[in-house]
Amino acid sequence: MRTMADNLGEEPRPMVLMSKVLPEWIPRQAQERKFVFDLPHIPAKYKHLIMIAVAAAVSSHLCTETFIKIAKRSGVSNEEIGEAIIAARFALASTVFASATEGLQYLAKQNGEGR
Repeated sequence: MRTMADNLGEEPRPMVLMSKVLPEWIPRQAQERKFVFDLPHIPAKYKHLIMIAVAAAVSSHLCTETFIKIAKRSGVSNEEIGEAIIAARFALASTVFASATEGLQYLAKQNGEGR
């Protein structure tokens, strides 16, 4: 928990609460974070930006804020964070078209356009 607090700059509320419910899980969370950041092919800065983007895309306000704070403490700039959020917004908005593919195909067939 201390390392989590050091990375965030404050106690991570969800982890504090989870430690009261299932304390044996806390070391596992820390191990998983270490595992992700020890993987060699994506630089840590990009991992921070990916985590921010995913948290924002799934509308996890607390996780988005937490990942932003950790990224800032790791040297990620405001502009990089902003671009990650905009990229997530674009990716999420684009999924609307993909989700509607079958319906659009139906409409195209109704208009005699096939495919």
